[in-house]
Amino acid sequence: MGFLFLPVAVLATAQVWVLAVTGVLGILAVRAVHGRFALKPNGLLVVLMILLVGWAAMSNLWSITPDRAIKTTLRIALVCLSLIVLIDATNKLDQDQRRRFGYWLVGGTIVGLVLTGLFVLSSGIISVWLSESPVTGHELATLNRTSTVIALLVWPVALIVAQICNRYAAATVIVLSALLLFALAPSTPLVAFAVGLAAFVLAWITHGLGKRILLLGFACSVIAIPLLDVLAPPVIEILLANISSPNSEIHRLVIWQFAAERIFEHPLIGWGLDASRAIPGNNEELFLFQVGAAAVTGQAMPLHPHNALIQIWLELGLVGVILVGAIFSLIVASIPTSAHNRAGPATLIAMTACALSIAQLGFGIWQGWWMTTLGLMVVIAIATATNVSAPAAGQGHPDRNI
Repeated sequence: MGFLFLPVAVLATAQVWVLAVTGVLGILAVRAVHGRFALKPNGLLVVLMILLVGWAAMSNLWSITPDRAIKTTLRIALVCLSLIVLIDATNKLDQDQRRRFGYWLVGGTIVGLVLTGLFVLSSGIISVWLSESPVTGHELATLNRTSTVIALLVWPVALIVAQICNRYAAATVIVLSALLLFALAPSTPLVAFAVGLAAFVLAWITHGLGKRILLLGFACSVIAIPLLDVLAPPVIEILLANISSPNSEIHRLVIWQFAAERIFEHPLIGWGLDASRAIPGNNEELFLFQVGAAAVTGQAMPLHPHNALIQIWLELGLVGVILVGAIFSLIVASIPTSAHNRAGPATLIAMTACALSIAQLGFGIWQGWWMTTLGLMVVIAIATATNVSAPAAGQGHPDRNI
């Protein structure tokens, strides 16, 4: 799974769930052979997952799209079950197995980065040959999901490279990944990468403050939702003054404003799971900004709000936000701290900040590939960055700390 994660994300990102399900089936098959089926999951995490799936299922009763709600509930349940098995298996890896997992992860990531680079290069050559102009920006939109996985993977991979080689090699990995993300040109992964870098630097200085900033960022994201009517207009003015064609950025803000208005029609229980695409008024064309005498407009709700917490509140109400907030708080609280190991916890904080940024700016939260990607990142985090006695950067001895 570690080796294939990025290559699959490059070649068929939407099918990354197949990789996770295959891994789960493989784990269960091995345990069947050895007669070891016992699971020792985090009890609180299991309870919160059951509550979330149960509330999602209950929302079918008032959902405006009950058919989609049922399918999405089953998808969430499958992801939760798979994650429980994967986390249990990862927690049971010994030091040598974690080391080998790290090697496979780095090897697969290198293969995936090479494939991505070849794709960008070939696209540019073909574009110049056919149209005499290089491929740019949204013409590489097919790799937006791949860019997301790269932005998340760079942190644990850099940590492993630091342990195998040294910090300079790890810094090289980070710089090269940043250059590749810049070449791919998707705005959300680039912003998330920058947020992750800032979070890493802060967490390197103090783990406790880094964890508190994560919780504060989550809380502020929730608090900002009812204030979008006040917050969005000045941001739109800034975008218009500093960006030549801010269509997508302003459209995103207008979508959030529209969703916030609909949220407070059913603030406690929401409109039902996966109901965003059927929200009343979703097909309306809303005013974005003026260009000369022409008004630029955009659809009020194209499929989903492109913001995880807005989508959760819109569909599952404040109850859903509280449940997801509890899960997020548990994740942050589980990040270990150590006076002797600054890199491991800093890596986990950077990964979490990066994932939260992408979730708040990008994809529909219930998309199967995206939930699977987040789940696999949890597995990678446990396998690579939760060991407080990881080998020192550039040292192979397991008793040395980084």
